[in-house]
Amino acid sequence: MDSANDASAASVSRASSLPRRLASVSILIPLIVAATWWYWATVAIVAVCVALGISELFAVLRHGGHTPRTALGIFVGLLLCAAAALRPFSSLDLTGLGLTFGVGASLCYEVLARDRATSLINWALTFTGAVYIGWLLSAFILLRQIDQPLHGGPLAAIGLQPGTAWVMLVLAITWIQDSAAYFVGRSVGRTPMAPILSPKKTWEGFAGGLAGSVLAALLATAILQLPISPLAATLIGLAAGVAGPLGDLGESLIKRQVGVKDSGAIIPGHGGVLDRMDSLLFTAPVVYLGALLTLAG
Repeated sequence: MDSANDASAASVSRASSLPRRLASVSILIPLIVAATWWYWATVAIVAVCVALGISELFAVLRHGGHTPRTALGIFVGLLLCAAAALRPFSSLDLTGLGLTFGVGASLCYEVLARDRATSLINWALTFTGAVYIGWLLSAFILLRQIDQPLHGGPLAAIGLQPGTAWVMLVLAITWIQDSAAYFVGRSVGRTPMAPILSPKKTWEGFAGGLAGSVLAALLATAILQLPISPLAATLIGLAAGVAGPLGDLGESLIKRQVGVKDSGAIIPGHGGVLDRMDSLLFTAPVVYLGALLTLAG
């Protein structure tokens, strides 16, 4: 009886959170899509998300008794964003320079700290946290730099840039994959996928999300007139459909380690910024790699 009551309560909770989730998405999607229309607006929104994501991640880690250096981590994360953003304007390996400086700065900070009892862990968490959020999210900036022309179409006629189209592809795949997994899992999900890390995730939901990811890739490619074949779009959709849930589970691992449910509460019905970006952190680099391989061939 208790388990039935718990299940009923959980169902009511999910149902009550759905309107808030939809309201948040209805506001966020137009803002994000509009920001991707201009290159430096894309850079700016990525930088804001990096700063918020690192801040939330380090707050989660502090809840587990660790002491990552928040200001330094945000600085290194933004440095990696800047390296990605300035890549078209420099012949230097700015990413390599950013990583080198990040390693050195985060380690030197611990050398100068008074209490060195946890310096090794602090350094590792600060640097890897900055790279985890800062570098992976910078894939959106790299996608925005793709300039191979689209296959025409009405959107290109009104000024849609190739890089913007690739960013929209990532967003479409991730959002539809997430929604399909949520509704399929809620309707017919029976087999736990990762019962310890994420008890609500099921293999049925994963399958639904994967199908949604492929469908989204095919539809978005056709609507946006991306210069890739249906086969390439299918492969990108499959890869992204696997990468997204892995990114979600990766963040769940971090939160489980320190006993935290959500990374924050900044987005009504969705938790923190990091809770909304966990899938994107893995999906965007996978789609970028897929774009490079497809367009080079």
